Amino acid sequence: PELLREHCQVFSRLGWAMLAYLAATFLLQTGVLTAALLAAPHLAASPLFQWLLAAPLSYGVGLLVFFLVIRAVPAPPAIPARPLSLGMFLRVYVICLGATYLVNFLTLSLLQLVGLLRGAPVENPVAQTAAYPAILNVLLGCVLAPAVEELMFRKLLLDRLRPYGGRFAVAASALCFGLFHGNLNQFFYACAIGLVLGWVPLTTGRIWQAVALHALINAVSTVLLPLLEPLGAVGDMALGCFVLGAVALGAAFFAGLRRELNFPDAPTPLPPRWTWRVFFESPGVACFVLLALALCATWLL
Repeated sequence: PELLREHCQVFSRLGWAMLAYLAATFLLQTGVLTAALLAAPHLAASPLFQWLLAAPLSYGVGLLVFFLVIRAVPAPPAIPARPLSLGMFLRVYVICLGATYLVNFLTLSLLQLVGLLRGAPVENPVAQTAAYPAILNVLLGCVLAPAVEELMFRKLLLDRLRPYGGRFAVAASALCFGLFHGNLNQFFYACAIGLVLGWVPLTTGRIWQAVALHALINAVSTVLLPLLEPLGAVGDMALGCFVLGAVALGAAFFAGLRRELNFPDAPTPLPPRWTWRVFFESPGVACFVLLALALCATWLL
């Protein structure tokens, strides 16, 4: 019991860090937006104001709160650096793209079914970013989000989960990454690419290649799609071919590399079945999961 209590405290602190991030950003954004609606409704409707409300609070204040809470848990020694070769990097990128678009297609199909059952379409929060000024959308999707999210989930969080085994660390950080988005549109594909992006620093000992992969994935929606949109049907056809190609090549590359995409494991302080149980039963993680699920539910309601 004493051993389990010790590890429960570790997991709980990690959960409190993620909960603090979600709670701080949600409360601050809600407070600022409410004040803007009361004082200057025209300002609150401005896409520039909405970007300034989302980006600095999420990737500035939120990151600071997350770091202040999680730093109480010591991180293990760093993994020796051994970056991916260019060829391996490109293949992993295609695997990420294929996983993203395959899982996203399944998610959209599921949400369409939910929309039919509830009699109204499920709102997609990602669609709101299309109103942002183009250059700020690129800055958000290709610089701020990849850098901050990889630092949070593939460095600060993954490092502290690593002593419990590579497979557990990658799976748990990917699950938390999906829940962190707070909506079902992004949950499933964020979990999917989180598994691959988590493998990268676990294997290479550095996160810069995971940041680059994340930025290149987001570049498809923030750079490629706006370029194809004016082309109309031709652009839609080109995008369809791109997505089908990414899914097919991603599956082929994954089949060829699955033995190389292993998760190095070391002796762990708890058996795997106990690790997951203690993880989910820790108060911090339980509260984080409940809050994230509640945020997901608000988009369905």
